[in-house]
Amino acid sequence: LGGRKVVREGFKFAERWFLANGGWGSVSRESVGSVTGELDLEKLSLKDLKETVAPSGIVDSDRMVELFCGAVETLGSVGAAQYEASVSFGSEGTGPGQFQSVGRVAVHGEGSDQRVAAVDEFRVNVFNVCSGECVWSVGSEGDGPGQFQNPNGVAFNQRGEMYVSDWSNHRISVFDASGSYVRSFGEKGGGEGQFVGPLGLAFTAGGELVVADSGNHRVQVLREDGTF
Repeated sequence: LGGRKVVREGFKFAERWFLANGGWGSVSRESVGSVTGELDLEKLSLKDLKETVAPSGIVDSDRMVELFCGAVETLGSVGAAQYEASVSFGSEGTGPGQFQSVGRVAVHGEGSDQRVAAVDEFRVNVFNVCSGECVWSVGSEGDGPGQFQNPNGVAFNQRGEMYVSDWSNHRISVFDASGSYVRSFGEKGGGEGQFVGPLGLAFTAGGELVVADSGNHRVQVLREDGTF
């Protein structure tokens, strides 16, 4: 019941009640569920969910996933202007999930499995949208398999494989849905399937890969394996 502020304060009261009555050692899950069930937690922002509800431990994990995903979907469908800037991914640094220079992004999946990939200087970080957790990070500086000199475009195919264009290595690298390196294709040149500084990537509804081949002043449309 009530607006966001009322729900937020109501939840904090419920948490204090839970702790004052001895926590899980004395309070049943049914009692906690009865109390929190009176609150319209769907009205809370992602920030409220991450900073207030999740750390309390009084809402079970399945319910938290529903709340997180519902908040993300609401933010996307209604418009960010009506909401707080309530979730962010990463921080400054060189560790997993950190960035030195955030570049392009791509999104894949739905609900609790939805992921966002974000390009850094020599790697790509992939986060779970609902939880904000960095699920994997790929790449390092170089020209070997799975390495990048200047990663730029990023896109997911329908199976969740991630494609990353490398402007300086003039190729596209492919990683599976778990972040393992699969293959790369392309080399510097002006022929079919060759690139000079590939940039943006996208997939068509039919699964074809569209590549902005910047140095050749053209757009190439390829099969997923990089052939015409």
